Amino acid sequence: MSDVLIIGGGQAGSMVAINLRKKKFEGSISIITEEASYPYQRPPLSKGFLTGKTKIESLFFKSEEYYEKNGIKVLLRHRAIKLNTKKQEVILEDGRSIDYKKLVITTGSNLNKITSKEHKRIIYLNTLSNAIELQKQLKESKSVGIVGAGYIGLEVAATAKKMGLQTTVFEAEKRIMQRSASKEISNFIKSYHEKMGVEFKLNTIAERIEPTDKGVRIDLSDGKGSNPDFVVIGVGVQAASSIAEDAGLDCSNGILVDENCLTNDKNIYAAGDCVNYYYSRYGTRHRLESVQNAIDQAAIVSSSIVGEPILYNSTPWFWSDQYDLKLKIAGLSQECDLTVIRGKTEEIKFSACHFKENKLTAVECVNDQKTFMLGKKLIETESSITPEAMENTLTNLKDWG
Repeated sequence: MSDVLIIGGGQAGSMVAINLRKKKFEGSISIITEEASYPYQRPPLSKGFLTGKTKIESLFFKSEEYYEKNGIKVLLRHRAIKLNTKKQEVILEDGRSIDYKKLVITTGSNLNKITSKEHKRIIYLNTLSNAIELQKQLKESKSVGIVGAGYIGLEVAATAKKMGLQTTVFEAEKRIMQRSASKEISNFIKSYHEKMGVEFKLNTIAERIEPTDKGVRIDLSDGKGSNPDFVVIGVGVQAASSIAEDAGLDCSNGILVDENCLTNDKNIYAAGDCVNYYYSRYGTRHRLESVQNAIDQAAIVSSSIVGEPILYNSTPWFWSDQYDLKLKIAGLSQECDLTVIRGKTEEIKFSACHFKENKLTAVECVNDQKTFMLGKKLIETESSITPEAMENTLTNLKDWG
């Protein structure tokens, strides 16, 4: 029996456990994780870790000793395969079962895979072990093909190019970062990569990817092929919510939760990438894949469990490091009807500010920390700032409270 049982040892799951102990929760806590390692940060895997700037020991949230000292049981290399909500138990792949009083599902997301074979030269960057293999391939190879032009693909492309590899990015959509950024930002990022020597093939599907004696063969939808030394694939993810769906919890593009991250079962919470959450700020549901989202929702879950519920009304934000570019995004721009540019793109310090019905809904900032902080605050306070004022010099935030 575990007073709080957590399925998933990523950012959200580990933070729920850590937060509970910070809040003086004295009950038993267990984390079930398929990983061989204690919970660690994933964003650095496509950034500083590949170049060696970020050391492996700095990836871990807490040491093994921390979990032991604080009475948090971490079941490594264990997979939860079934949830019985009536008996309040989780069945493991090895046949064992664990009873719970409160369950937290933080299963994250599953990679979209387009290959059937496992091979060291075909890499999906979702685990520490895969990142270590990628680090090795970058050091030993001369060329890389990257399938997918999202954040991970572009961050790997930037690292590979800085290390001197011939780098080609294949993207099925008509532009890069189709789902995660506006066309203004994606056009700028693509141009910057091209200046660094990265080649893009847009509207191009990698139909077949096969290892060869010397590298990898990629057959493309335009009838052509490519033969890099190795391939990195990042073509999106889906909510890892099957265990919740099979148990009868309400799911739709993720596990549906209320503002306290509670599912339709009073004893089961969910947080992180696997969650479809209602954002009252936008009046719509979203499933977000971001570190901050996982951290915020973990705080909500832990607070609810100890009887101190808080509502989640944070402004979503994301970041990406590519070359000397620091891209930070606050808010959601998908449904905006007006965009103004603040700053100058030629100075590589600017922001795309997005409005919907004259209300600031998102800012996308390139090397522009000041606008990011101000824009995020303006969104949070539902400021009445006009597009004209946002585009020009903004000196006094209080004027737009």
